[in-house]
Formats: sequence, structure tokens, C-alpha cells
Amino acid sequence: MTQETTLLIIGVVGLIAIISIIMNLINSSKIKDIMEFSEDGDLVENLEKYYSSIRDMQKKFKSTQTGAISDRISACEGKSNLSLSKVGIIHFNAYDDVRGNQSFSLAVLNSYNDGYVITSLYGSNSSNTYVRNIKEGKSDIKLLEEEEQAISRAMGVNNIN
Repeated sequence: MTQETTLLIIGVVGLIAIISIIMNLINSSKIKDIMEFSEDGDLVENLEKYYSSIRDMQKKFKSTQTGAISDRISACEGKSNLSLSKVGIIHFNAYDDVRGNQSFSLAVLNSYNDGYVITSLYGSNSSNTYVRNIKEGKSDIKLLEEEEQAISRAMGVNNIN
């Protein structure tokens, strides 16, 4: 055997020894952690307790996560009730001298039937726009028949001609 071969073998054996020492330290620290989990020194019992505590933490995490998702969904549902998601529109002729249904009433409501009605009255000499507040499907002022129809349509009432 040559001197180079001998040095190579010693180097490989030394490297294997260093790797073995490192692996031993890593494994012994894991075993030490498990052994410190309980005072009695029973490895099997300690492992059972260790994994039992991990399962308990997983259950708590899942229940917390589910609770957080449930809270988030409730908050989103509350906000969606306030969004203006109901729409009804009626086109009509406001004046006898104008044709083509160029006037309209547009009702926009949330799930509580609160919102507004925008009415545009188009005439040959003028065009006027009005906005009326709606609370629970009703207005404080007298509405045009077309405004009432737009509100009914937005609320989903199907008794409109």
C-alpha cells in the first residue's frame, strides 16, 4: 500500500468518525429532549406523553382556526347585508309629448330594503333628476307610481305589470 492510499483511508475513516459524532450528538439531544419531558425516565411512556401533547395542540389549533374562520364569515355576512345588492329599474314616458321611455326610476337597496331611488324625468324642454331615501322599503315623501314599482322590483315583489 502506498502512502497516498493510507492517507486517503485515514481521511475517510476520520470523516466517518466526525459524521458519527455529529449524528450521535443530534440524536442524543433529541432523546434528551424526550427524556426531559417526564421525570420517570421511561422512554416509551415519555414518547406517548409527547405525542399526546402534540395531538392536543393540533386539536386546539384546529378549533382556534375554525373559530377564527367562523368569526370572519360572520363579519363578512354582516357587511354583505349592508351592501346595495338589490336593484330595480322602470323605464317610462314622463310626459305626453315625449316617447321612447327615456325617463326612469332606479331603486338600489340592501338586504334590509334600505337605500335610495334615483328618478330621471326626461322632457322635450328639460330633464330633472331626483334622489329619494328609502328605509325598510318606504319613503318619507310621496313617491311616483314608477318609483314604487322600481322599489317593488328591487325587493323582488312579482306583482308588477
